[in-house]
Amino acid sequence: MSQSAIVTLTIFIGITLAISACSHSENKTLDTSEAGTPKIMLCYSWSHSNIGDIAITPSMLNLIQHYIPTAEVTVVANSRAKATEAYLTKRFPKCRVVESPFNMSIEQYSKEFQEAFEQADILLYNSGTTLSFGRWEKNWNRTMPLAMPLFMAREAGKPYGIYCQSFEKFAWPSDELFRPMLSDAAFVFARDGNSLDYLKSLNIASPVLRWGPDATFAFSQHDEDAAEAFMKEHDLKPRKFITITIRTSVQGFLDKKREEAHAAKIRQLIETWVDETGHDVLICPEVEWEIEPSRKLILERLPQNIRSHVKFKDKFWLPDEAFSVYAKAEAIVSMEQHSIILALAAGTPVILPRFWENGRKAWMLRDLGIEEWLFDIDEDPEEQITAALLDIHNDYDAALSKVKSAMDIVHNGQKETMAVVINTLNEAMKQKQE
Repeated sequence: MSQSAIVTLTIFIGITLAISACSHSENKTLDTSEAGTPKIMLCYSWSHSNIGDIAITPSMLNLIQHYIPTAEVTVVANSRAKATEAYLTKRFPKCRVVESPFNMSIEQYSKEFQEAFEQADILLYNSGTTLSFGRWEKNWNRTMPLAMPLFMAREAGKPYGIYCQSFEKFAWPSDELFRPMLSDAAFVFARDGNSLDYLKSLNIASPVLRWGPDATFAFSQHDEDAAEAFMKEHDLKPRKFITITIRTSVQGFLDKKREEAHAAKIRQLIETWVDETGHDVLICPEVEWEIEPSRKLILERLPQNIRSHVKFKDKFWLPDEAFSVYAKAEAIVSMEQHSIILALAAGTPVILPRFWENGRKAWMLRDLGIEEWLFDIDEDPEEQITAALLDIHNDYDAALSKVKSAMDIVHNGQKETMAVVINTLNEAMKQKQE
């Protein structure tokens, strides 16, 4: 191990030990009058520029509210804690939001976070792809702060579990820390079978290591007023339009050459769709930064006769409005994963033209029995992707049946995974009372 790696490891381990020591020094016992109320610390609420990132946390809160209705939940906000609090507490008034201390120095360590951590019966880690290091980049200072609550819980002897993440890679030296941390977790759920196989290849020894659906499949927040107003403004008719969501170089990973090739395929798909069906197309974002690239790469480069059928969402929206619009669409075509998840949760068929950098999470469509709607936009010809979309249009009842079958798998997975969370929570509370 290089000297710099040793120093970095020492710093982060030192922070963990310091935080754990601080936590043990105060509030060693809880008020016994509150011992019967389950307390969950949920890490993390993610960013505010991506409807998928926004939707993950209310979805997890939906699951907790349904399966553990008496639980008190403290959400740790990875960024913009006040904005997170405003969004979540409007929908979940009993939810508490605290700011993550791991983006700050140890001197600024949050007493509010410390108290919430000490009181929590279990630390629950949210869905995402954050516990990975080294597949696309080796940004240690990004990866480790996001994992710190798990290392902190392990050091303190507090039960913790990971709820339905994708796991891309644990490059050295992260494997020296992540493998034992995952093995000591009460449960580790992978949201795609490909990630699960990867964890098994590393001999992760958590007592519960299995597949579970991304928390976002539990999203149910609607904004019907906003959706109806938008559809009326743009003359969109229920089940008579599809949506298009792209991914470009603006977010990294893709270069300009691939961006152009992808956009050309999407434009041709739109042209064929309009010519064959006469139905409309809505270009809409999952990520705020993709609005203008979508305008320039797709909308402005379509033939005029096609553009009359194409509507454009020129402002960012919350997942509540997106969810309501997706529920009224005929199909969702998205290069972004969480629009696919939200659409399926809303009962709408999907096409996912993945790019390699999507990572393992794209394979969740295979886990749900709808791999026929999954494509490689770099390798698969546009005609093949468009044909699958037209198949959905031409036999819509069959497509809806496939969505239902996929969501049946999701609902069974939610029931099984939340049973494990409940069992872990019950055991933790029993030990607390002893």
